[in-house]
Amino acid sequence: MQSRAAIRYAKAIFEIAKEENSIDSVFSDMKTVEILCNSSHDFKNLLSNSQINYNEKKTAILSLIKDHNSLTIKLLDLLIQNKRVYIVNDIANSFIQLYNSHNDIKEAVVITASPINKDLEEKILSKINVSDLKSINLKNIVKPEILGGFIIRFDGKEYNASVKQNLNNLKTQLTN
Repeated sequence: MQSRAAIRYAKAIFEIAKEENSIDSVFSDMKTVEILCNSSHDFKNLLSNSQINYNEKKTAILSLIKDHNSLTIKLLDLLIQNKRVYIVNDIANSFIQLYNSHNDIKEAVVITASPINKDLEEKILSKINVSDLKSINLKNIVKPEILGGFIIRFDGKEYNASVKQNLNNLKTQLTN
């Protein structure tokens, strides 16, 4: 869950981006930050490490974001000034939620034991009963502990076809 501060920063940057017609560019930057935070322990350590000064953190973040928007730089400067760089991932997540809501994009989450490829992603999207597949953002979360299969969360519903769930169901049936 995002902090109230992260939500406020995200709303502010979203409104400014909307006024300056740069929502898509800032969205791209926030998506990159989200991907980095979710896939790199080193990046998370960079954000939380108090031994690294804020300007070095800013330089590192901007070096990882291709063609970053000037609003992203201003956001990082503000976070540095307020000593809140560590909440940049929460701000990115909140911004992405605002962007998706603004563009009527729903998010579907697919949890798998290993990353999925484009073909499998398309098959999963075709199973989700929606008229416009472009309005769906598919997010893949890798959790090896489900052993195999998948879990889909979409529109407040969950379909669990994981091997772990099947084993738990079998265990329940055998003990009854």
